[in-house]
Amino acid sequence: MKIIFLSTGRGLRPEFISGLRERLGLHESDVVGLVSWQRPRFPLPVDRHLVLGPHLRVAGTLATVQRVQRQREPIATAVEELGAEELGAESPGDNTSLPKAAPATPRLPALHPRRMKQAVAWRVRRLKRAERIRRLERAKRTQEPSRLTGIRTHPLFRKVRNRLSPGVSLSFAASCLRAGMVHDLIRDADLVVALDAASQRGAWTLAQRVSDPEVVIGIPAAKYVIDHRRESTPL
Repeated sequence: MKIIFLSTGRGLRPEFISGLRERLGLHESDVVGLVSWQRPRFPLPVDRHLVLGPHLRVAGTLATVQRVQRQREPIATAVEELGAEELGAESPGDNTSLPKAAPATPRLPALHPRRMKQAVAWRVRRLKRAERIRRLERAKRTQEPSRLTGIRTHPLFRKVRNRLSPGVSLSFAASCLRAGMVHDLIRDADLVVALDAASQRGAWTLAQRVSDPEVVIGIPAAKYVIDHRRESTPL
């Protein structure tokens, strides 16, 4: 039997997949696949795993972001070497010692990206501070909550906003709809299980596209389908 799990959660661990196999009563010969939105931190004990969520790839491989340390400007080093060469070119009998000049400190141009970035950050902090002071003064004058704030915190407003916003559920369903590899993975599967609420729309989309496997929501429904199939299948 081939079972495919759909998940949009972050806490995908090997222990979680092993617990699913135990709860469903799967055999060692059963094939388990996974279609997830987040990339797990550890390898999972599944036969095939497809990640639909956004992740950085460079030249077909997963890219690792590393902090690049900027090298120091070689201006001061060049000045010191030039001073050493001039002093070495003097006659050895000359006992007069010239005072050492302080090495020149390199300064960035006025339009350098680093200086411009610091200037923009300073102005943003200044504007935020002015806006925070202005808001505190306005709150002291009014001493009553804003009507717009009350609307935003209302449970009905949050419910409508969550329904209208695309979120992970719609993105996961759209990715399942576009990805041909997902269709090929579940085409010969016996059961597709949506593990969380955000993956239910993706399961419904796959059920409309591919009619071969049974699509259920939750572990109890998957357990019922598996037990029913094993009871109806002759040994």
